[in-house]
Amino acid sequence: MSGKIKCALAAAIMLIAVKSPISPGMAQTPSPATQPPSGAQPPPPKAPDRMVYVPAGVFTMGCVRKNQRRCDKDEMPGRQIYLDAYFIDAYEVTNQEYSKCVAAGACTKIQERAGFNDPTQPVGGVTWFQATAYCSYAGKRLPTEAEWEKAARGADARSYPWGNQPPSCSRAVYDNKKDDGCGKGVTWPVGSMPDGKSPYGAYDMAGNVWEWVNDWYSVDYYKWMPDKNPKGPTLGQYRIFRGGAWESPDYYLRSTYRVKIMPEYQHHHIGFRCAKSA
Repeated sequence: MSGKIKCALAAAIMLIAVKSPISPGMAQTPSPATQPPSGAQPPPPKAPDRMVYVPAGVFTMGCVRKNQRRCDKDEMPGRQIYLDAYFIDAYEVTNQEYSKCVAAGACTKIQERAGFNDPTQPVGGVTWFQATAYCSYAGKRLPTEAEWEKAARGADARSYPWGNQPPSCSRAVYDNKKDDGCGKGVTWPVGSMPDGKSPYGAYDMAGNVWEWVNDWYSVDYYKWMPDKNPKGPTLGQYRIFRGGAWESPDYYLRSTYRVKIMPEYQHHHIGFRCAKSA
């Protein structure tokens, strides 16, 4: 090779090295480990204290006969409903939490409940208005009926928070017609039944105390509710509570079971939990 050719090659190599932003020996494409996987979803947002995250998506709202032995008229038809993401309390609101709201002047005092006043027990004897006031004080709101049901049963149309297996004293505080650890005429501290938590990590969504939701009641609402973020009828006479209580038989613990009642009604078996948009 002539001297002129060697000099030309050397000059060309130097020119390439100057123009290239990649150092010699550096890979020109990132390794697969440093690239985000195709279709990767961002991590869920961090839930506020004592709340759990329920992601956006579709779930079955209402009772589907092929999945359950019996469906009440107002639970039908089962529908595919889309909900935006939200947070919901991991536990029912306790006596201790509610008493702080009373002390702050944001909530009204409830009637004394003999045998139900332990700070860690769920508060009971609250009206719909008192439950609404507490959630507002806490910077939250009552869940819609759809939000409550999705948080309780997940997206796979299960009958109970834990699945389709019948209730037991390892999963819920309810009246099992026996004397073997639950249904003894009193609530338990919230979160006492970890085997009964919902797919998103919410405790006591079956049993312990009934829980108010925000919606007005309509017996045929499931026939005409919107497919996205239903909030219940705009007017009504009754509000709704869900989930069963310590004195309920197993049938009332189904995640689709609905109870209508006047919003000013109060009884020691009715409590609540709050929600918050994500």
